[in-house]
Amino acid sequence: MRLQSLLCSGLLAGAASAIGPRGPVQRLEGKPEKMANWRWANPFANPHIAKFDAACEAEKTFYAREYMLDDLGLSAPKGLIVYRDALRSVFASRQYPGSWDGIDPHGYDRLLLTMPYSDMPLRVREWIEEQERKDGQGKGLFAVYTAPSIPGARVLNTIKVPEETPVSEEWRARDDRRIALFAPGALYEILPLFVAEGSGCEDILGDLSKYSHKLLDGGVVAYPVNHTTPDRAEGFRDIEIKIKAQVLKLKEGEEAPPNDPPEIDAAQAEKKEEKKEEKKEEAKKEETKKEEAKEADKAETKTEEAKTESTETAEKAEKAEEAKTEEPADKAQDTAKDEL
Repeated sequence: MRLQSLLCSGLLAGAASAIGPRGPVQRLEGKPEKMANWRWANPFANPHIAKFDAACEAEKTFYAREYMLDDLGLSAPKGLIVYRDALRSVFASRQYPGSWDGIDPHGYDRLLLTMPYSDMPLRVREWIEEQERKDGQGKGLFAVYTAPSIPGARVLNTIKVPEETPVSEEWRARDDRRIALFAPGALYEILPLFVAEGSGCEDILGDLSKYSHKLLDGGVVAYPVNHTTPDRAEGFRDIEIKIKAQVLKLKEGEEAPPNDPPEIDAAQAEKKEEKKEEKKEEAKKEETKKEEAKEADKAETKTEEAKTESTETAEKAEKAEEAKTEEPADKAQDTAKDEL
C-alpha cells in the first residue's frame, strides 16, 4: 500500500505532523478502516480452500514487540524514541503498509513491530537486503538498524548493505546486534519466506512468484493465522505471531474457484471504472482541443480571406482612380488634335 503523516508523511502516510508525540500535544485519534488496495484476505478462511489439498504445509511462531505511534516518544522498553529520527529517512516515501488484516487505524493508533534481525529466517534477511541493494519494490518495508551500544543513544541510519552476494560471514555475524522495524502489513508481502526453512518444500515456498492471494493449483498461500496483543496496561509490548503457509493442489474432480474474493473484484472493478472515466475525460479534452484547433483554423482562414478581399478592393479602387485620371488627359489630347 506504499509509510507516507504521522511519521513525516511516510510510514505514516496520511497525517502530517507526527512521528509520535513530543510532549503534551493533542493526540490524533484515528478511524480504523480497511485499506482500499488490500489483497491479503485470509486464504484459510475462504470456503473454496476445501477444493484443495495441502501438497505441503508449514507453520512457525515468531516473537516480536508491538508498538503504537504514541510509543515513538517513549524510552525503552516501552518506546522507540532512540529510532524515531532515523525512521524518517526510511518511511518518508512509503505508504503505510497497514496493521493486521489490512486495517489502517490512522492517527497514533498505527502499529509498528520490532524483531531481532537474527531471529528472522535467513531467506527473509536476504530478501530485505536485496530490496535495499537494488531499490526493489520492497525497499523501505523493513528498516534495519544496529541497536545502540549505549542505552538511550539515538540511532540515525539504517545498516549499509554490502554490494557483494552472499555477504561475508563477518558481516552476517553482526546480525545479532541488529533490529528490524516494520508495520504488520509488511509481513504479508513475504510470509512464505518465514516458514520455508525446514518445511520440506523450501524451494517452492521460497519462490515468491508462486505466492499470491489467489487460490491456485500449484500456488502458495500464507497468512499470520494468529497474533497476540501486548498487555499495554502493564507496560508490555511482547507478542507472538503464528504464520502458516500451504502449497495448494486442486482435488481431483474439483474446478478452480474464482481468482479473487469479492472485495478484490469490487476494488478492481472500481479501478477499471475510474480508468474508463479518465480515458473519457482525456478523449473529451482531446476532442475539445481538436475543435478549438478547427475554430482557430477557420478564424485564420476568414482573416486571410478578409485581408485578400480588402487588398483586392483597394487595388480595384486604385485602378478606378487611375482610370479617372487618365480619361480627362486623353480627352484633352483629342481636343487639342481637333483644334489643330
